[in-house]
Amino acid sequence: MRRFFRLAGDTIEADHAPLAEKLHRASPHWMRHTHATHALGRGAQLATVRDNLPHASVSTTSTYLRSDEVKRARQLGEVFGARK
Repeated sequence: MRRFFRLAGDTIEADHAPLAEKLHRASPHWMRHTHATHALGRGAQLATVRDNLPHASVSTTSTYLRSDEVKRARQLGEVFGARK
């Protein structure tokens, strides 16, 4: 994967230097988190993404939500959260 990212970065470096730099630093770990962010942004359920990563807690996975989604998730968590 690292070789793929480096090749992709080299290919676009002349036209898109900032993006090329991101690709040069990319790793499979980075891909996991990019996948999580995009999946949540497109409507995947938080628990599904949590299980796919896998994270032990939904709160860990919620770090990949955008700020407006974080607010919405927090509010719903308060309403439907774990009961003591």
